[in-house]
Amino acid sequence: MDLVLVDDHPAVRAGLRGLLEDEHDLRVAATAATAREGYEAIVDLRPALAVLDHHLPDDDGLSLCLRTRTLPAPPRAVIYSAYADAGLAVQAAIAGADAVVAKSTPPQRLVSALRAVGGGRGRAELDARALRAVGERLDPDDLPILGMLAHGVAQDEIARTLDLDVEWLTARRWSMLARLRQSGPCPREIRSSRRSRPSSIPSSTATSSSSAWFAPSISQSRVP
Repeated sequence: MDLVLVDDHPAVRAGLRGLLEDEHDLRVAATAATAREGYEAIVDLRPALAVLDHHLPDDDGLSLCLRTRTLPAPPRAVIYSAYADAGLAVQAAIAGADAVVAKSTPPQRLVSALRAVGGGRGRAELDARALRAVGERLDPDDLPILGMLAHGVAQDEIARTLDLDVEWLTARRWSMLARLRQSGPCPREIRSSRRSRPSSIPSSTATSSSSAWFAPSISQSRVP
């Protein structure tokens, strides 16, 4: 199984490559230090698995992951972070990642996790409290999307179920990640709110400038 490693620290890239070089079923096809380089490697090599650092110099691993979801054969994805927690796992689900793995994970457990994700067995159940906390920070109209993504429902099925255009749904996922970046820490309490269907994606959730080369044109995504 070929994989691409994206991490801005040379020591991390070298360490992961060294860890995996003796694994007969895992082959590092390429490494990259930036999100742009990582995306180009994934497009060119079509790996089965991508291991993505959360914090990258030109963007973040969540944005890179979501960008790869539009490829004809997107890789399974692991967000690899020193700050892995239940909240990040929910955001990773929005981005389309299969798992979040902490950089403190022991080597053999990391290898096992990569092997499981690559084989389609690595998706873990999300923490209910973290899911509610993230939902509190989103627009009410995003909650059905969040719930289906949290249960591993494919994007095409979500679009059919909610009667949404697929391109609009992709743009909405971008706006969900942008809103979570802007809204700060999760609140403790979950406020109740009534759902309403917006006529357009709020400008306050537009993608940040650092992600501009990644994000689709939201203004050109057709709202159903």
